[in-house]
Amino acid sequence: MKAGLIGYPGSGRDTVFRALTGLPTVLGPNEQRLGEAVLRDPRLDYLSGVFKPKKHTPAKVGIQLARPQAQNPVESLRLSLDRVRDADVLLMVLRGFDSPGMDKPDPAKEAASLEGELIVGDYVIAEKRLERIAEDRKRGKKGDPVELELLNLAKSVLEGNYPLRGEPKVASSPALRGFGFASAKPLLLIVNEPEEGGGCKDPGASVPSMRLKGSIEAEIARLDPLEAKEFLGDYGLAEPGSDRVVAAIHGLMDLISFFTVGEDECRAWTIKKGEDALSAAGRIHSDIKKGFIRAEVVAYDDFKATGGFNEAKKQGLFRLEGKTYVVKDGDIVHFRFNV
Repeated sequence: MKAGLIGYPGSGRDTVFRALTGLPTVLGPNEQRLGEAVLRDPRLDYLSGVFKPKKHTPAKVGIQLARPQAQNPVESLRLSLDRVRDADVLLMVLRGFDSPGMDKPDPAKEAASLEGELIVGDYVIAEKRLERIAEDRKRGKKGDPVELELLNLAKSVLEGNYPLRGEPKVASSPALRGFGFASAKPLLLIVNEPEEGGGCKDPGASVPSMRLKGSIEAEIARLDPLEAKEFLGDYGLAEPGSDRVVAAIHGLMDLISFFTVGEDECRAWTIKKGEDALSAAGRIHSDIKKGFIRAEVVAYDDFKATGGFNEAKKQGLFRLEGKTYVVKDGDIVHFRFNV
């Protein structure tokens, strides 16, 4: 799972990247960075407390940031979009703070402008591909009729100035995945606020949004857990911004976590809601999926309430499931396999 950070120059993309990943900002004008934002999960913390594993591995989201050199802000945005088209979800950073030489912050206006750029970029991609298909057909190549139909639908949606994420037939089509249509991707708006104050109007868009005090969160991301907790308390924050952003991404993408536990490692694995046990096994390793025999499953709540696997078995809460079992959020799973 990878999220691409986008936004106009001056919106604080670098600061938000630091806040989410704890890594240093982009150094050069054409440098591209990839970090990770962690989803801290109290359930995994509890399991690690029980098993005392050598490794504690929470769920993570890759955060991608590109800051290409360009003549103007619009061109910079377009170039950065080209570099994050392989992302699964986009995080749109909107300026929510005053800045010398710039207009008053207006996240709603900025979001609309950025969405317009996504639409224009996708339209150009769709139109070029349709032109290529037309040329090929003149030469006698029939091409893929499904791709042609979907591209025409995409072009029609974009001509109406609507993002492709609002047209499920296009947004979820495997036939169009290779085009990297930016407006088809799930989108989360992040209003980057100042340390003090803020209070600018909400973006008011039809997509989810949240507020983040980027400069404060970037400082918190550099601290050890105890110092970070104290710092959060001073600013009246219940949890780091990175937690809220990753949780929002999981909700937006309809993701859940299941756990594998033991003395070597306690780990959270991310899957789509509705995935079956065979698919979940493949997330861990292709050999486990290939040699799948069964899944041994205990719900986290049952494990915690009974005090462990043995008591869960006695109470009939330890289950043997097959390939088609739909994995639930919080399931503790042990896969039996043979290759």
